[in-house]
Amino acid sequence: MSKLEKAWISYDLGNSAFATTVLAAFFPLFFPEFWGKDLTSVQSASYLLWTVALSNFLLFISAPVIGALTDINGSTKKIFITFTAIAIICVGVLFFTKAGMWIFALIFFGVANYFFSAGNILYDKILVKITSPDRYSKISGIGYAWGYFGGGLLFLINSIMFMFWESLWFENSAEAILFAFLTVSIWWSIFLLPLAINYKDEKIVQDQIQRNIIAESFKKTYSTIKSISENKKIFLFLLAFFLYIDGVHTVMSSAVLYAKLLNLDDSAIIVGLLIVQFVAFPFTLIWAYVAEKYNDKLVINLSILIYIGVILFSLTLSNAIEFYILAALVGSVQGGIQASSRSFFATIIPAERSGEFFGFFNMFGKAGAFIGPTLVGVALSPDNIQLGLLPVILLFVLGGIVLLKVKHETI
Repeated sequence: MSKLEKAWISYDLGNSAFATTVLAAFFPLFFPEFWGKDLTSVQSASYLLWTVALSNFLLFISAPVIGALTDINGSTKKIFITFTAIAIICVGVLFFTKAGMWIFALIFFGVANYFFSAGNILYDKILVKITSPDRYSKISGIGYAWGYFGGGLLFLINSIMFMFWESLWFENSAEAILFAFLTVSIWWSIFLLPLAINYKDEKIVQDQIQRNIIAESFKKTYSTIKSISENKKIFLFLLAFFLYIDGVHTVMSSAVLYAKLLNLDDSAIIVGLLIVQFVAFPFTLIWAYVAEKYNDKLVINLSILIYIGVILFSLTLSNAIEFYILAALVGSVQGGIQASSRSFFATIIPAERSGEFFGFFNMFGKAGAFIGPTLVGVALSPDNIQLGLLPVILLFVLGGIVLLKVKHETI
């Protein structure tokens, strides 16, 4: 494995700390009780959801332009580091944000979420630059695997801080969680360094200096839309991805909801999230091996089938043990389907326009984020709220059917 490949993998190990400790666990658990302590439970939940929705919407409309911009002027590394630095700083500032300051907490969280996701557009693009097409599946899978391990390891440390704050000389559990946000910033910064030091952008040779690079970015974005519409393979894959990845996100986001319905306390929820992380690590490596030996499409199809089984199993949840089993099942496929989606897409797009295309890849990943939750909301029953996930099976089925029409040969 080359130094550049290791450096690329290192960043996944670092930025996953945000996805795990901040995005999935401590911010949504901590916000209502600390920063939003003066709000009603409905207000705190509503404001948090709107913050996530707004940051995701801004990414949705800006992602293709970000990718196109970096393709034009060769600024991938510069913009990637800038975006990441902004996200890291915003997470660190949460450590200094006092109780009741819910507006500031939401602003810092929303900005961090946007730039975390925007940076991932360029991180995905860099995969095409640091390795060869025959290694996309392997390197993408290893990246996701170590990401789960790294995010899970820091989350484990932070969870111990939270659960045993008295023994660790914190004044209270809130201080322990605030310190956890600071550790995410430090951890993320450390594992950014190898890629920041070793990766160099390719020099862009231009006949003339672009006078309006933003306008040119929009032109290239329009050109990419035409290319996607004219390339059946890319179009069908993005359509399939749009459908099944929304199912993945919906299952992920429903985990805490179901735990609350089972009246599990915060410690039990944290254990479930830890199970997801540490099961995902070895299984993502296994899926990477399967993808390299066979192909990414097989991994995605098998993962879709397992997700359908996960949803059916969720209909019978009644206690903590079953919740932990569900967490393990989700962890066994979550990394594989994400890694293989990224590497499969990398094999079917033009390498010289990877920024533009990965902008759309991330846009489609965010675009579908509203369908699953909408289906869940419509299907919720007062008598059995767990039935809400049942319609999400439709997303996996339709995504799998469309994917069958995508030939695996690269362009």
